[in-house]
Amino acid sequence: MISGYHLSGLSLHDPATAIGELAHLGYAAVAIRPHAAYFHPDVAGFSQHLLRISDAIDRHSMRLVIDLDGLYLHDVYSPRGPSLIAADASVCGSARIWIERWVGIADEINAGMLTFSVGQGEASAFVSDEEDLERLSEHLKQVIAQTDGSRVSMGIRPTHGDVIGSVAQFERLQHWMGEQNERLGLAADVGEMLAAGEMPISDRLARNLSALRCVYLCDRQSGAPDDQRIGQGEVVLSRIVHSLRTGGYKGTAIVRVEGHSAEGLVPAQEALEVFD
Repeated sequence: MISGYHLSGLSLHDPATAIGELAHLGYAAVAIRPHAAYFHPDVAGFSQHLLRISDAIDRHSMRLVIDLDGLYLHDVYSPRGPSLIAADASVCGSARIWIERWVGIADEINAGMLTFSVGQGEASAFVSDEEDLERLSEHLKQVIAQTDGSRVSMGIRPTHGDVIGSVAQFERLQHWMGEQNERLGLAADVGEMLAAGEMPISDRLARNLSALRCVYLCDRQSGAPDDQRIGQGEVVLSRIVHSLRTGGYKGTAIVRVEGHSAEGLVPAQEALEVFD
């Protein structure tokens, strides 16, 4: 298993510098989200930021996961981006182009993994779950076709409230996707699994090991949506990690401690105990 840390927990640090410090602590991977102010392909200076991050990744022999679920990237009034399952075909097209664009960026800087959520479906009694899943599968197949030849593996991150809001719903999607595509799998998020009531988490993950591409690990308190510092919530992440290792999982596991950037690297140091 490849141990990683999410740079969302170090939002007050320079990303390239933080990558070096995480490598010195012992992490082998990092995850980064696009940011509307500097890590966005349409903002001035993006190429320079990309180069510095790529250089830091190479110098420290780190793996890089690009987490596309950043906020306010497309509209200053809307936290979420365009949905792959929107009723408007042009919105779906924008969502596909956004993913495909980042696959190209990931290829450019040798990032091996990209994860994304699919968005919310049609809030209508006249649209069935099956119709949503069929439509979604077609959009995903188009993304796969348009990025054919890429070395980047993609993972769907189930997000509570989305059409794919749980690992169980990801499992259903596989019936519409047909034969499992090697480049499109599951990016499970422990926090979202808790929100969806998918307990015990280890058993659900074990059932999907063949599809699992990435795991986001976080600690939570009951009824609270925010990440806690590792060991201060109710999730025993070391048991989840042990179960994944026992099952033979060799992918990336990214610890996320979002909302605690003022504590600097201390939460990252604490989080290493998850992998002991």
